[in-house]
Amino acid sequence: MKKIFLKSTYIILLMSTIFISCDDKLNITDPTTLGVDQFITDYASAKTALAQSYNEIQNTATGNQPVIVDFRMLTGLYSGELRHTGSFPSFTEAEVNNILVNNVNVSRIFSQHYNIINRATVIIRTMENVSDISNSQREEIIAEAHAIRAFGYSRLVKLFGGLPLVEKVFSLDGPDSKNTPRSSENDVYQYILNEISLAKGKISTSNPNTFLTNDAVEVLEAEIHMLMENYDLAENTLQGLIGKYTLDPSYENLFQLGNNSSSTIFRIDYNASDSNSLAFNFTPTGRLEVGPSQSLIDTFEAGDTRISLIPNSNNLDAAYISKYVDNAEGKDLPYIYRYADVLLMYAEVLARRDDPNAATYLNMIRNRAGLSDIGAFDSSNVVDIISRERSSEFFGEGKRWADIKRLGLAPTVIDSKIGINFSSKQLLWPIPQNELNANGSISQDDQNPGY
Repeated sequence: MKKIFLKSTYIILLMSTIFISCDDKLNITDPTTLGVDQFITDYASAKTALAQSYNEIQNTATGNQPVIVDFRMLTGLYSGELRHTGSFPSFTEAEVNNILVNNVNVSRIFSQHYNIINRATVIIRTMENVSDISNSQREEIIAEAHAIRAFGYSRLVKLFGGLPLVEKVFSLDGPDSKNTPRSSENDVYQYILNEISLAKGKISTSNPNTFLTNDAVEVLEAEIHMLMENYDLAENTLQGLIGKYTLDPSYENLFQLGNNSSSTIFRIDYNASDSNSLAFNFTPTGRLEVGPSQSLIDTFEAGDTRISLIPNSNNLDAAYISKYVDNAEGKDLPYIYRYADVLLMYAEVLARRDDPNAATYLNMIRNRAGLSDIGAFDSSNVVDIISRERSSEFFGEGKRWADIKRLGLAPTVIDSKIGINFSSKQLLWPIPQNELNANGSISQDDQNPGY
């Protein structure tokens, strides 16, 4: 297999190396100014390095919006959950399921997740040589870095399929580290599961829910098993989480500023200094770059209280999603995993094997939304029901594309868009052309089919 050179991550680490060489200008009391491999000397500095990894999850390049915003908008448009109400052509490409190889937002998603992966990789590599730390502390730091790396790859594989599995970095391994073969999609899934196995049960129990925890890693593991259709393994993973959390009694309160819901498993931290632009892009008090589609609005059953977070739902031109509310300072804390993820995945795996208890967990979600218990819920109707329930629960949270793709509904959903005809190439996004061009030894043959 030919090599893919991850240009953007290489440049970042190269610049880090350049800055580290300027000792006369380096403030060594501030580890954030150093390359990760340069400042980890003990447990405290290793924890700081991990915190900087979460900054990579939270942030994106200077002058651009956080990559989590790009991810939620583009996947929502691509899946037909959102409609494009703004003017940026890069988002129009997602809405019409025709993403070009030079789409700037897609390039940012690709490169920023490799920034996450590379920072975690440096931590893993560096910890091998740190002496002023106990074995248990070393294991804890390395485990969390493996979890971060698994998270980064899990976000990319859903969009791009096979990926380069990078375990080298320029600042440690030199120029040859740029050459990494592209692995198959299944190999990436297996790699993620191996990373998870290296992390499970070893992450600090003091981590807040804005960091990866042992529970968050288990939800990630279950999610990967669902994508691989390993439903029995997903069930085994989810069992230990059932009853460990509770649903917030009010769906609307989940998305209020300052809400520390008992259902939170993993969310991204933002404040007035490190802000996001979710409300700016999702609401009319900002730019309103995206709004709910009619197909999303039509998903809701009569009486479903969750639709209250789509104000003006009876007037598509005025409708918007109000899950993100802080346009002034961007302090919304977007969820990655909450207890509803666990309950709906668990309900699905039980239904797939015709377990009569499946409806119990589904009804917990429905009842909170003001809906009555569902009747039959088993292998005969699991796809239709779980698709609708997940749509009504997670709209605007960046989950819809992965859901319809794994449930086999992508062709139907894309064909239902006016003027769009499904083609198999639409199941994967193109590897950004600038990433392909960065290595002269690869050709267009390394691109995803059809691009």
